[in-house]
Order: sequence, then C-alpha cells, then structure tokens
Amino acid sequence: MDRAPRGGATEVSAEPADADHPKAPPLVPTPAGGSPRVLILFSDTGGGHRAAARALTDALKLLDPSCIVTVADPLIGQGPTVVRRLASLYSPVIRRSRAAWGAVYHTSNTRPAFAAIRAVFGPGVRSSVVDLLKTHDPDVVLSVHPLLNHISHQAIRQSGRARALMTVITDLVDFHRGWTFSQADLVIAPTELARKVALRRRVPSDRVKLLGLPVDLRFRPPAPGEKQALRRRFGLDEGRFTVLVMGGAAGVGHLPQQVRALAWEPYQWQLVVVAGRNEKLRRRLQELRFATPTLVLGFVEYMPELMRACDMVVTKAGPGAIAEALATGLPLIITGFLPGQETPNVDYVVDSGFGAYAPKDSDLLDEVRVLAEGGPTWREMSRKAQDLAHPYASSDIARECLLLAARYRASAQASR
Repeated sequence: MDRAPRGGATEVSAEPADADHPKAPPLVPTPAGGSPRVLILFSDTGGGHRAAARALTDALKLLDPSCIVTVADPLIGQGPTVVRRLASLYSPVIRRSRAAWGAVYHTSNTRPAFAAIRAVFGPGVRSSVVDLLKTHDPDVVLSVHPLLNHISHQAIRQSGRARALMTVITDLVDFHRGWTFSQADLVIAPTELARKVALRRRVPSDRVKLLGLPVDLRFRPPAPGEKQALRRRFGLDEGRFTVLVMGGAAGVGHLPQQVRALAWEPYQWQLVVVAGRNEKLRRRLQELRFATPTLVLGFVEYMPELMRACDMVVTKAGPGAIAEALATGLPLIITGFLPGQETPNVDYVVDSGFGAYAPKDSDLLDEVRVLAEGGPTWREMSRKAQDLAHPYASSDIARECLLLAARYRASAQASR
C-alpha cells in the first residue's frame, strides 16, 4: 500500500471519498488566515514510513479537505549526496545481511553515537528542512522517521516563526532513541509498551499520547457476508480457511519455502501469496504447481480487501503488517524479524495472545494446522486482535495534528 511519493516534496490535494472513505464534516475549524498547512517528513528507508505518511495524508484530507499537506523525504529525496547514499543502503543491507543491520542499529542507538551522527550529517539535512519550511510554510511539521525529529526542531527554530513539531512513532514496542525528542509538542505512541518507553526516555507525560500506529483507514474487520463476497471476487473458494502469506512490499523473507511447506501437500486450507514488487519471486511461485489451492499475486493496491478475504496472516514482524492485521481482526503467525527495532515485536504478538512465532517451516505448518480448524484457538486470537487494534489511529492522529495547526496558526496571526 506504499503510495507515498519517492522523493522531493509533493503537495496533496483533496481526493473524492469512496465507500471505504466516507465523507465527514471537518471536525476542526479552519484557522483564521487560511487553510492549515502540514509538512509530513518521512524517508524511503522501508515501506512502513511511506505507508504511515500516506495514511496520515489521507486522514488529514478526510477530516479537513482544505488542509494543505506536503510530503517530503529530506534524507533520500533532498538531502546531501553522502546522506542520500548512506540512507539508500538500508534496503540492500537488510536483504543481504540482517545481522549487519542489527549491528548498525544497536551501535547507533546510544546517546554518544546518535549525537555524533547528528553532528556529522545533521547540518546538511537541516538545510533541506529549512528550505521546505520556507517554501511551504507549514503550521505543523509531522515526522514519521526517527532521524528527523531533532533536525526538524532546529530547522523550526531557524525558520522565524512558531510551528508545532509532532512525532508519530512507527515502531511498535521498543525503538531507536531518535524517536523520543522531549521538546516535540506531541509524541504519538502506537502501544502502551511504547508509551512507557517514551516516558522512560524523559518525554513529558502530557506530550505523549497512545493513539496507535497509523494505517490506511480501509483496514477494518469485514462486514457480514463481505468475506465470502471478496473471495468470489478473487476467485477463491468461499468455504475454505484462507491464509495470507506475504513478505512486505519488497517480497523479502523465505516465501518460497513457506509456501512450499503450506501447499506442497493437499491441505484443507487455501493460500493467497503476495510477492510484492519482487517480480522474479512472483514468476517463480506461479510456475510451481501446488497440491493446495494457491493464488499468487505481485504488488497489490487492494491489500485491505485482500486481508478481509482471509482468516489469518503469515508474515515477518514488521510493525505496519502487524498493525494492519490487528485493524482487520486477523491472527498472525510471525516467521521472522529484522534485528533491532523488530525484535521485541515477536514477544508482543505472542504475549498479547493474537499470534504465534514459527521460525521453522515445520513450526509454521503445525501452527496453521491448529488455527485452520477454526475452533476456539482461532476465535480467541481473533478476539484479542480486535481488542488491541486501533483501526482509527490515522484519524485520531490527524485530529491532534489539526488541533496543533489551529493553535500555532492562530499564534502566528496574533504575532503579526
């Protein structure tokens, strides 16, 4: 679902509402002096930041169609050459050596190391953010990336007028210290565990709110009869237990081995496999003939509908995928994680009772067998998923952002 722009800055205009995005009256009045302006800062280091930026953009436009939203990537899209090159190494590194990324993450996640990183690379990125502030004059700078919070605060102080800084943490449980900047006007935590981490890192309690992780508002539990209707639409058996297997937008992980384990022999379930943008993997899977019915797809723009057609999800421990499954009310089986920020997500899923961890193919098959019975275990996991979900997180966060915009825009008008 990562449709946010890939570089530079893009102003987003209002889009017509559809059945999944019903029109709603603005809940926050447009401040005097013009429309509210929001600058969302992300970076193309993983699909989660892009998806969060897009979800918040859509929610802001839904709550206040007059809101002018600009989405920008000051690291890869506009930063200095050396910063762009280093930031763009993220995806290749996690594909080739997750252990290497874990070492980089933990090494940088100390106060001295992070201060050194800001000292070396901060000035160039700050200059890009200052330019964005001059060009777009936002009332709120909303960051969905841990490396942009301290820098954005410095840029705001240089900009010549008061603006709000808002941070939306897109890691679920524990996270890089760059996320928790105590001078931000508001820090949004996705879980209670994350809120406690922010407090331990000395973010004032009145500046931390538990609102959830922002996902596309189309992620929701299916309406009565909708699951079967969607299965007909996708050419699936309406009565079979349906398992969604995915590896993110990039199609990473061990999907071929997982699909082989779940579909090589005839089983009572059916599979939907999403290979993302990994076209080579999609072709490879489509060439195989499985004994269990298997639908293989590439990158899709209709993941919310696809999830509502399924009964459970098999994926790695990415925070976005977990939040989307929760919003849909689906149990999870986690097959792997990225060392560093994703490590605690496994315990969160298992300890919260809405999922299991199956790093081996044999474990995966055993877990699916248990859940595919559709009995008490599956129903209890589904209930817990719905209890923990924040399906309207994007709207709740957007509302807080618009309230900040109104306050700071009024302050700016009063000072003129």
